[in-house]
Amino acid sequence: MKTPTISAVRGAICVERDDQALISSAAQKLYRTLLETNNLDEGMVASLLITQTGDLTSLNPATGLRIGGYCASVPLFCMGELEIAGMMSRVIRMLLTTNCYVEDLKPVFLDGAERLRPDLFPD
Repeated sequence: MKTPTISAVRGAICVERDDQALISSAAQKLYRTLLETNNLDEGMVASLLITQTGDLTSLNPATGLRIGGYCASVPLFCMGELEIAGMMSRVIRMLLTTNCYVEDLKPVFLDGAERLRPDLFPD
């Protein structure tokens, strides 16, 4: 069997309220924690897909990452999260794709977003 040449890992974070500084800080915290938890450096990041719920409108999380000095050479794509009845509010999600295979990547869910994945974070 051929060894994979890429990997991907997901993460999510809840934001206290729709505020530019809070969105920027949350995006930076989630991205930094994804890197640290998985022992990655930015040179290993091929691209980053970001979604945010519709109640976060004051700042694009990709802008928040750039404000923090992250992702200068990482392609970023940000879009709105699909609206589903009963969905969790004020959430930023990330799908980080690496340009190399990394075994056993660990998803990161922070600041209440753990509730999105009770299979990974049981009470």
